[in-house]
Amino acid sequence: MSFQRDPSVEGYDILNRVGAGSYSVVYKAADVYSGEEVAIKCVLKSSLSQMGRDNIITEIQIMKMLKNEFILNMRDFQYDDWYIYLILDYCDGGDLSSFIKSRKKLPENVCKKFMQQLVLGLKFLRSKDITHFDLKPQNLLLVTQPSLRLKIGDFGLSGFLSEETRCNVLKGSPLYMAPEILLGKPVDPKADLWSVGVIFYECLFGEAPLAHSSCRQLVKFLRSEATIPIRSGLSDNAHDLLSNLLVINPEKRISFDDLFVHPFLDLEHYPLPESYLKAVSLARKAVKLDFEKNYLEAFNMYCASLSYLVPFIHTSLTPEKDEFI
Repeated sequence: MSFQRDPSVEGYDILNRVGAGSYSVVYKAADVYSGEEVAIKCVLKSSLSQMGRDNIITEIQIMKMLKNEFILNMRDFQYDDWYIYLILDYCDGGDLSSFIKSRKKLPENVCKKFMQQLVLGLKFLRSKDITHFDLKPQNLLLVTQPSLRLKIGDFGLSGFLSEETRCNVLKGSPLYMAPEILLGKPVDPKADLWSVGVIFYECLFGEAPLAHSSCRQLVKFLRSEATIPIRSGLSDNAHDLLSNLLVINPEKRISFDDLFVHPFLDLEHYPLPESYLKAVSLARKAVKLDFEKNYLEAFNMYCASLSYLVPFIHTSLTPEKDEFI
């Protein structure tokens, strides 16, 4: 997409173009006062259909209420006679799709870290009763500092799925859309779980399941409710999670509650502030037990504390040393 008039955003210097969509262009920019880098999504008003207007309004409304480390943060928005501007956090690592393509496929332990971050973001969305409806690698952005981290972006389809939107989706990325969307069946939040499964599969194997099928072949396969073939070489926990996400019938697909406690993800020990507080509390109990000469229980408590602390060591690695890179 090309703009006839250069965008101008108060308080920011536009630096360079970093991406484009069907009705928007994204620029890297800098705050004129602090020099901090941001991304500015510029939406040309004249290019928007009524559905496009609904989508951008939805995106602004939703992003204003989302503050989470695994969700792309919208700092502000502006508009003029030509454009709507969304001022977003700048993600210097590109998107997950490009990351996978540059490496062909990712080791299972790297996939686990991305999946933990994606599912933690999804857990936050569920706490706000928000369904994304368009999860795919291109909408998952990466930051590299202080360590590589994934952020969910592009909330234009969240919260509603009209027939016009459904048709537009079919023209876009049907591989990532839940079967119930593609087949015109009733849709609920579990549609996002299918998309998570496809993303997980692509991280592991370098391409989405059924990637070489035509649209007609894809629909025929989904209508059959056959089992998605999963290649060998995965750990038992990874295979179990993937096979339970990629279930065509949403009623038989894994639930959100079961996803959040799945052993492959082990979200309980993901390095978050609350995990650190648990580690400190357990360590203090261990010291007390040690002082009381209750050595066996003290040992168990030290081990429990370490199970929360060790992930912080891996997270603190710089991107140059981190196994992600």
